[in-house]
Amino acid sequence: MPKGIFHAVVLTDDLDGSIRFLHDVSGIDPVRRYSPEPEQLAAAFGWSTDSRTQAAIVGEGPGMMEIIEIPETLRGEVVPGVSLLAVATGDVHKRVEAARTAGFDPEPTRTAVGPDGMSITVAPVRVGGVGYEFVRFS
Repeated sequence: MPKGIFHAVVLTDDLDGSIRFLHDVSGIDPVRRYSPEPEQLAAAFGWSTDSRTQAAIVGEGPGMMEIIEIPETLRGEVVPGVSLLAVATGDVHKRVEAARTAGFDPEPTRTAVGPDGMSITVAPVRVGGVGYEFVRFS
């Protein structure tokens, strides 16, 4: 059973500046840079599978931040800021059904597999204008 928010996903138009602020100024570490697969971005945000960008995980979970640079092609369309708060769970489908039963309207569950073989299953849901997602990494 989740006990809190696992991580926050923040979209930025300045990845290096965000990392410099969070790591160098605020002292949060470690910083792990990565290049998200377009399929994972499509699963999480509905972005085009042509979307390529850079990202970083700052800090350690629970409570870490995932900073994703908005691709050039989506700037002006996608607004920087906290995109969603992720609730890690071992059973995304069970949480989706619980949300539906409670009267919320989660988006369809999506799964993507990265080149390292790691898969991510997500189910976004907006509540009171705030984005959340049930997420499972495997």
